[in-house]
Amino acid sequence: MMTQYNVRATRIEDLESIAGLLTAVFGHDGIPIVQTAAELEEEFVAPCCTMEDDVMVVQLEEKLVGVAYTYFLPSESKEERCYVFGGVLPEFRQHGIGTQLMSWAIRHGESLLQSTGRTLPKYLRASVSQQNESAARLFGHFEMKPVRFEEDLIRNLANLPEENKNPKYAIVPWDSARSEEARIVKNLAFQDHWGSTPTSSEHWLQMVNGSTARLDHSFFAVNQQQKIVGMLLTHRYESDDDLLGKRIGWIDKLATLAEHRKQSIAKNLIARALQSYTEDGLTHAALSVDTQNPTGAYGLYASLGFELYRGTVTYERQINPVPSA
Repeated sequence: MMTQYNVRATRIEDLESIAGLLTAVFGHDGIPIVQTAAELEEEFVAPCCTMEDDVMVVQLEEKLVGVAYTYFLPSESKEERCYVFGGVLPEFRQHGIGTQLMSWAIRHGESLLQSTGRTLPKYLRASVSQQNESAARLFGHFEMKPVRFEEDLIRNLANLPEENKNPKYAIVPWDSARSEEARIVKNLAFQDHWGSTPTSSEHWLQMVNGSTARLDHSFFAVNQQQKIVGMLLTHRYESDDDLLGKRIGWIDKLATLAEHRKQSIAKNLIARALQSYTEDGLTHAALSVDTQNPTGAYGLYASLGFELYRGTVTYERQINPVPSA
């Protein structure tokens, strides 16, 4: 008798089950983290992703065995992106579930990308562990190709680097009243980074006010005119602590305006953050870096004692814009 899987849109009561499913998937595929329902609830919000329209689950009897969701990032410059996330429980792979979910995600993501009517380059992307060979085969089936490699780097909080004092700049605590100024700095600093487009005010507020944001461990670099020229935003995922045996402060966003680079600003922001983590009893600091980043970031992080922790690869499929009538 053929197994009957129920493919349906998600509901609010599914969040705990989806979180458990993703935790199992990530751990099996070499990215051990604990996904929480609270984090998903914050992620599944308009305009990037809604439970009603952008999340699909596969159910067998009372058990969720697979999930896929899209995260759409429209833009008026450079490019438009739609990311595909999800996974299938290891024991239910090779049953066609991943193909079914991916078919939906590709169709849905393409529809979202075309919905803006813009003629900018449009991309469907997905990032997975470099160890996930089954996902690589699945993406290849849907004509998605590996285009970028990213590494998570980590260091323990011993033998911390010192700040290189520069009279032209000061490292100061994050000030929420200057959040919009910080957003503009982030957008300007990242405009030469691959795969980055300007972050909207709405998306930025989600990023800096979410439950994992730690503004008490986040900092600005300001010049003599007290203008923000660099920033470091920290996130903490306390649900991972027991699983990893580490208390990690994640440097989630690190940005320096192009005209102020080569002044030790990024190094000093990191040094201040590491000191802050240590004072709060954290054991490690971590960050993600594009291995092809043109700013020399990888070399900076290595010089500060960061080492390879785990790696991911981004797959991509370009979508041809539909000409407007």
